[in-house]
Amino acid sequence: MKLTVPSSLDDITLIQYQEYNQEIESRKKLPDAEEYLKIKKIEIFCKLSREQVLNLEYESVENISKILDGILESQPELVQKFTIDGVKFGWLPELDKMTYGELLDLNGNISEWSNMHIAMGVLYRPIKQEIKNGMYNIERYEGDKYHKQLRQMPLSAVIGSMVFFWNLGTDLLASIIKYLETEEETFQSQLNLTSTGIGIAQLTNLLEETLQDMKRLNN
Repeated sequence: MKLTVPSSLDDITLIQYQEYNQEIESRKKLPDAEEYLKIKKIEIFCKLSREQVLNLEYESVENISKILDGILESQPELVQKFTIDGVKFGWLPELDKMTYGELLDLNGNISEWSNMHIAMGVLYRPIKQEIKNGMYNIERYEGDKYHKQLRQMPLSAVIGSMVFFWNLGTDLLASIIKYLETEEETFQSQLNLTSTGIGIAQLTNLLEETLQDMKRLNN
């Protein structure tokens, strides 16, 4: 049996965490939740069957579980680029140029792990041109075009983007919201950002709650 334990969030994919989070939500109130999730955690992140996990030595299970807990509690810096199946994805270069539709998709999905790949589809797109000094152009947003692929993105990029927004300064928040409100004025049929509560400020509140829930559930 080959046992490979992740060494960082780079080694865990979004879809793996989505699967684990689903297990957490479905089992957290049951009497056997702690032991069940310990097994499931190793099963999912180390790519083992339940039988293989049960055949590990007790001490090994405890050590691996602690290693995984430490990894899942880490808060990495923003990941600018990553590659999936030969396609290089890049972080949205100009947040203040985010469209109203992009903000709606980001805001509406980033607090739900089952929909996190949708939110990540707004923040990360395939790089279509590398310029210089690390600069690049990304593809325009096309809804669900890359959602399936992004389920395979590293969890470090997901958590890094959440931490980034969580720590975003209030001046930049105000700038982004002001820009979006200005853009919206050209579309009389659209809802007002302030009155509906749709904005980056609300997004950071959602992210803080999600990060805190993640830490609580993994303990």
